[in-house]
Amino acid sequence: MTGVEFILLMIGIGILAGIISAAAGLASLVTYPSLLAMGLPPVTANVTSAFSTIASGYSSLFASTKELQGHQKQVKIVLPLVLVGSVLGAWLLFALPGSWFKYLVPICIGIGGVILLFPHQPKQAQATMSANSRMFGKSLVQRGFNMMWIFLIGVYAGYFNAGAGVLCLTLLSIINRQESFAINNALKNVAMTATNTTAWIVFALETPIRWHYVLPLMIGNIIGGILGPIIVRHLPGRLMQILVGIGALILAVSLTIRNFS
Repeated sequence: MTGVEFILLMIGIGILAGIISAAAGLASLVTYPSLLAMGLPPVTANVTSAFSTIASGYSSLFASTKELQGHQKQVKIVLPLVLVGSVLGAWLLFALPGSWFKYLVPICIGIGGVILLFPHQPKQAQATMSANSRMFGKSLVQRGFNMMWIFLIGVYAGYFNAGAGVLCLTLLSIINRQESFAINNALKNVAMTATNTTAWIVFALETPIRWHYVLPLMIGNIIGGILGPIIVRHLPGRLMQILVGIGALILAVSLTIRNFS
């Protein structure tokens, strides 16, 4: 494969990943197995995939500023929890044996696929409930339990990013149900941009970055992020989620078979 062919292939993978991300939030479903197929070790493939998708997170965060207005107290709860969790998750990625990561990845991808196939339907915002007085639960115990789950989402996102956005949005839709889907999605964008940035820094300090993979993937991701909403707008969103969910389960099974073969 020539250098030009390699760059075009990486850009193409990035475009597909960006489109999948717009439809289902699972960009790593494309980039991670593609990088594995090209011979990168599992941890290196995960780090490269995480680096290539960082730009799209900031564009999503910028687009969510309107929904975040008046919800600073919720941001102040979510942000430190996922930041600390992502630092721990990124550290675990290098502290634990690489074989652990290889065997845990199919489980993580499978969880993301199941959530896409059987999504939680968030309730509409209830005008009678105050977000500032009942954030993430009425009782102290319930709030503590819900905050623990947010922290664990941060750990998961720092360790293996694929499907973290889907998991985070599902969790927020359940524990922060007094808010609308748009607001919870904006909070998810804050959380995922924070975890991705933290993991990005830890990864850069801990391991060499394969920039010749990252840069063309990032370019493709940006293009796919532009094309994705246009494609989704003309196709049934639920159909896209089902197709990606089935693909995630197939990938989880195939990776499991590969690990034990």
